[in-house]
Amino acid sequence: MDKKTITIVGAYNIDLSLKGQRLPALGESVIADQFIEGAGGKGSNQAVTAALFGADVKFVARVGSDSYGQYGLDMYKKLGISTEFVTVDKTVHSGIAIILIDNNGKNMISVAPGANLKLCKEDIDRAGHVIEKSMLAGFQFENDLDTVFYGLRMAHEKGVLTFLDPAPARVISEDAYRHIDIIKPNETEASIITGIKVDNITSAESAGRWLVKRGIKTAIVTLGERGAVLVEGNTARHFPSPSVKAIDSTGAGDIFSGVFMSALASGKATAGAIEYATAAAALSTTRLGVIDSIPSPEEVGNFILKLEREKQ
Repeated sequence: MDKKTITIVGAYNIDLSLKGQRLPALGESVIADQFIEGAGGKGSNQAVTAALFGADVKFVARVGSDSYGQYGLDMYKKLGISTEFVTVDKTVHSGIAIILIDNNGKNMISVAPGANLKLCKEDIDRAGHVIEKSMLAGFQFENDLDTVFYGLRMAHEKGVLTFLDPAPARVISEDAYRHIDIIKPNETEASIITGIKVDNITSAESAGRWLVKRGIKTAIVTLGERGAVLVEGNTARHFPSPSVKAIDSTGAGDIFSGVFMSALASGKATAGAIEYATAAAALSTTRLGVIDSIPSPEEVGNFILKLEREKQ
């Protein structure tokens, strides 16, 4: 097993973002101040982030045979992310996401999955030997759910650490929990999955305990600017998020996941990986876009040092 290799199974989208003073109401048109186009998709964002933070990343995905798909392939090659298991599907367009952002960094997103929904069990099987040699396998819910759960089960049965970012939120079948080692829902996703309304640290801990009782080893419930709650076994811990001037929260959760997985692969313990990922995610919200907002490891390190000095 290569302790630094991460295989991420997930979606690639092209993100078309409009930033304005506020989000429109139903039926309303609002003039935007800025347009941003760039690569997205939860799996892709996490793969790119993990690679930028030093992990050897293998990405399993589907893109369309269009300019958007080629853009993604070129980006992966530039970053050293293996594209051996990124299939170009000539029958459908690449995934498209339309993102609206207000001046407080809040967003609304609509996605046309395209090729992402064509990812299938055969794609997972083709990458099976790479998954088996990985330290960790990461998944999200932007692909066909049967394919996602098939991949989780395969990886877990091969003894590979499994990580699930359950977004967009879906109810998880009882028999699937035992194949998930680490789950990282945000407050909305945790609420939908567990039935517990998550709106503070206490309820996030309750949701985490609910997940652990179903066989998951580690539950991390993220709370945006309030940080994250870790539940493992009978223990729970809150990790506050650094205070920053956020202008765009798009992709912050993916950056958290990518940094967290990379940190685990580098040998960090769970708590240290969460602290590192929380700092990186907070920094990312101070910039527009997703890929362009990913901070460098050096920036995160300096940010953490600054925070530690301020505490003294």
